[in-house]
Amino acid sequence: MKTFVLRLNPDTRKGKPYSAYPTAAEYEAIHASSPMDGFHEAINFLPEGGVVRGYLPPKHSSALRTGDPFALVTITAKTAKTGADQLMGFQVGCVYEGEHARTTAPRVSRTLGLLWHFSCPSSMSLLLSTPLAGAREVVVGKDSGWLRGPTIEIPRKRFLQCLDAAGKAAATKSDVSAIDRLRTAFLEGLPAPEVSPLDNESFEDAVAEAYRQPGTAPTGNRTPKQVRTTSYQFVRDPAVVAHALRVANGVCGDCHKPAPFNSRRTGLPYLEVHHKKTLAAGGEDTIENVLALCPNCHRKRHHGENDA
Repeated sequence: MKTFVLRLNPDTRKGKPYSAYPTAAEYEAIHASSPMDGFHEAINFLPEGGVVRGYLPPKHSSALRTGDPFALVTITAKTAKTGADQLMGFQVGCVYEGEHARTTAPRVSRTLGLLWHFSCPSSMSLLLSTPLAGAREVVVGKDSGWLRGPTIEIPRKRFLQCLDAAGKAAATKSDVSAIDRLRTAFLEGLPAPEVSPLDNESFEDAVAEAYRQPGTAPTGNRTPKQVRTTSYQFVRDPAVVAHALRVANGVCGDCHKPAPFNSRRTGLPYLEVHHKKTLAAGGEDTIENVLALCPNCHRKRHHGENDA
């Protein structure tokens, strides 16, 4: 797996993924914080449907576009007015997917023409809780200068050194755990998917776009094919799920109504255990972070306008 350093701008927003488009004022604020291309070149590691999508600035290395998985260490530009020269995070198992427009969130303006180029499983993507200062020296070495361009390839050994430096300076246990997970994945290698199909959120985006642009009735596909994909899932503790169900006692934690039916497999009232802070966003698989919900309220938590 090849390794690269990606030089972008600090993202001045807090807690908003790219799918929650910025307002014009937010865009101007991000653009003003840096001499480069504003929101396009901002760092944003927040997952959208379990996938982190990333932007590669113009003239990025052609070595990123081979289709093979790669690893990134992302730093901020040394010339940024705020948050300059910081190591922001790591991603392992990224896949270049071409240039795509961001067409999500129809309730917000779609006039900014925002793009994404690569995707990474959220479990393989880490935005450090506290950025690491002196990024350029950490990444390219004390006696080495930065080469021209927004992305440069670095040796695998240097990528591991960056992980080690971030691990020593990590501000939280979750950062330490995530760094260990990334190091293991990087050293063991990740299989590349045969096909990179639309993930759930991308599929929903495509549905919304087609809905807004009605035409003739589509022909569809009379013989839809199947593809094998490679994915990553968090290992959950069944005892935590059982505890949440026991505490709920068959009643949804949001609407406070009884479960809609009993599970055919377990015979228990059917409730789904929701992580208040998602595992993909660094949430813990603990009893304090879970809540048993009916299917309707669970979907609302994830997809509703007023997400809880």
